[in-house]
Amino acid sequence: MSRTRFFFLPRTVSYLVPYLLITTFQYQVAKDGLSYSSPFVLMGLRYLIASLLLFGVIRSFRPIMNKDTILLSIFTWASAGFWAFGLQYVSPSESAVLTYTMPLISIPLSSVILSEKASAKEWGGAAVGLVGVIVYSFTFVNQTLTTLGAVLTLLNAFFWAMYTIYYRKLRNQEPTKTVATQFLYGALLFFLITPLDYRLKVTSNFLFDLVYLSTLSGVVSFLLWNAMARQQRIGKTSTLIYSIPVTITLVEYIETSLMPPLVSLIGICLMILGIYISRFERTRARVS
Repeated sequence: MSRTRFFFLPRTVSYLVPYLLITTFQYQVAKDGLSYSSPFVLMGLRYLIASLLLFGVIRSFRPIMNKDTILLSIFTWASAGFWAFGLQYVSPSESAVLTYTMPLISIPLSSVILSEKASAKEWGGAAVGLVGVIVYSFTFVNQTLTTLGAVLTLLNAFFWAMYTIYYRKLRNQEPTKTVATQFLYGALLFFLITPLDYRLKVTSNFLFDLVYLSTLSGVVSFLLWNAMARQQRIGKTSTLIYSIPVTITLVEYIETSLMPPLVSLIGICLMILGIYISRFERTRARVS
């Protein structure tokens, strides 16, 4: 006999919930931070602070030096750089929608890099979830979306997929030191190119944005994403990002008591369905 179940490890849920709450606000915070600073300066300071905090936690300043960790750092640096640069040309909501193409990018790449073949359910869940994101975006993506902004943000999605795969590849490496090293090398790369676009106006708002991006959206969210990537196949982990628009809509409803438009609700249902499909498993029941 066989039975079906919706596969969610308890630890995955404990990592996912705070990750969603943090990510819900990071696009708006980063967009605001960019009004006071250039992308390279903002991301460089963010990564440096996050790195020092993590090395302080482990009480050791010994960055990891191996090829895969260096590649992980380069991919993370590229992802953050393209994300921040793209936010100058697209709205936070448009940036989020374009970034959610990541699952369909990460699944084939994980097959090549990790020899981790995704199941048909994982492919199907990623595709259905992406359709849901597109439907969800109908209410706010408009003609202000520029080609340059779209290309930059899609490059962010590509490199996010790459460093997620390398989190899994390095799953046996100590995670806190891995993320600390990842931030340190990323900060150095940002500071190297800062002269190309230097702009900084220190205000109380900027300091708030920097603290949020460095701590919650930096240290905490990267450690949580690292933990989820190490636990399960990329096909299952990456589709979890479709939970973010659901969380955003729920928070907006709590704040305003206004129901979202019907098209948004349809998109949300499709995203939830995509997550369900990707994590749906059939198991054999024991015969007594």
